Amino acid sequence: MTDNVLLPARPVADPATDRPAATPATPGKEKAPFVKTRYTGAVLICKQCQKRSSGPAKLKAKDLQQPFKRALGGARLRLRIVQTTCLGLCPKKAIAVAAFAADGPSLLAAVRDEEEVAPIAGRLLGRAAD
Repeated sequence: MTDNVLLPARPVADPATDRPAATPATPGKEKAPFVKTRYTGAVLICKQCQKRSSGPAKLKAKDLQQPFKRALGGARLRLRIVQTTCLGLCPKKAIAVAAFAADGPSLLAAVRDEEEVAPIAGRLLGRAAD
């Protein structure tokens, strides 16, 4: 008669870290969790700023995407422009924008009108502000 052995449904937690124990990798079959992308950075535009009572009266997050595309020019092919939830800046009468690039600085800005987009794009691309 064989003994019934119960196997755990998931890896047993490491008691030192209280995290699941790593499963041994099969040689030659290692999978990287990351995929290659054509983007080297992103421009994140908060879409919740426009919904606040202290948010901008006429400026909308969706309306900032086209000015960013124009200001970034050819570099927009390397930078993804997306709307996101709250960035935590929550400026009065403005929309929060976070931007980062692999070869440039990380920026957090409060955009009050479309004219403020060009200096942000310039700094992101490493050019001096106009």
